[in-house]
Amino acid sequence: MPPQRRHLFWRDVVAEAFPGMTAIAPEGIRADLARWHLGPVGLARARSARAQVRREGNRDGHNLLLHLQRRGRLTMLHGDTAASGGMGDLLIADDSRPYAIDISDANECLILQVPAALLGDDIGIGALHGRLLPAQEPHVAFLNHMLLGLWDQRAMLGDVDDGVGVGNLLVDATRLVCRQQRSAPIAPAGTETPVAYALRHLGDPELGTATLCAATGLSPRAVQKAFLRETGLTPTAFVTDRRLTRAAELLVAEPGRSVTDIAFSLGFNDAAFFSRCFRRRFATSPRDWRSRGARPS
Repeated sequence: MPPQRRHLFWRDVVAEAFPGMTAIAPEGIRADLARWHLGPVGLARARSARAQVRREGNRDGHNLLLHLQRRGRLTMLHGDTAASGGMGDLLIADDSRPYAIDISDANECLILQVPAALLGDDIGIGALHGRLLPAQEPHVAFLNHMLLGLWDQRAMLGDVDDGVGVGNLLVDATRLVCRQQRSAPIAPAGTETPVAYALRHLGDPELGTATLCAATGLSPRAVQKAFLRETGLTPTAFVTDRRLTRAAELLVAEPGRSVTDIAFSLGFNDAAFFSRCFRRRFATSPRDWRSRGARPS
């Protein structure tokens, strides 16, 4: 695939594998996706450079997706909430609801897709949306080893099982994990990563390295390293980029809201400065962006 078309091809691959999902990636991205169908259950391995995927909500079905990290980090955003997981962690998404996932560089993830109808009404899928399940939790570790073993031995298993039996085992394992997690307390803010904290507090005009240090208990150097590791950017650059991306979305989604109000709600305290930053990021003014109905890329 020519480098200048890779991002378009990757967008089509992701959309075909996960209906309703849009991949936002730089031109020339290196990525691949492999899938394995196990009856009604799907298992996929995605390997990617830095990118983002977004989902407005799947209207063609209702599935629970469990993202198992093998390399890199995933940061899931839904509403004003963020969760960031590293190697061995699981991130849960309900694909009937909107969310976005930031993908770190050199990322590898196994994605288990289970139809919600197979899990039963007692699971409470809605409450699991956006939950981070740590690798050290016993039930998560069990599912982790199960998924890794199945994926690594998929060629052999294809000769001894039609996929339905293994798929049913994965449904049972998913149900076990969900039952354990549905009433588990959400981790307090002080235990989240600096990136996750920043994403939840974009509207705070005082958000900066000092605030992040106070919120997470980390040193300035540790905060800087965390941002570089997860996003490839400094805290200031990442926060500014996220604020501008969110502003671009709101300008189109809320046409009756003033540009100044949107800017102030996202932590900018100077409308002229916001406009200059927006023009530098998107090569047009906020008002022209709104009139074109553009979307951030």
